[in-house]
Amino acid sequence: MEDTKKTPAELVADLMLDPGFVLVPQDRYEELIRAETERDVLEATIKGENSYNVERVLDAIQQARSALYRMKMLVLRNADESEDTADAE
Repeated sequence: MEDTKKTPAELVADLMLDPGFVLVPQDRYEELIRAETERDVLEATIKGENSYNVERVLDAIQQARSALYRMKMLVLRNADESEDTADAE
């Protein structure tokens, strides 16, 4: 009996043959999902589908973005510090 299992490289190659296949880095994918969610919330607010006003929603979005930015910067700084410590040893 013939072994028909494909290697990971063959599986990826098969995926890439799909005309709708797009390879996106995880960070960029998360950013796109966040942006789409923000857009949907803002659109619903503008259309008056809920009781929030646009300025309040925009403020919340900006606060969330700045908190996310600060968190990413903290992670990057900690990663740099740990690399510096590892190099010193």
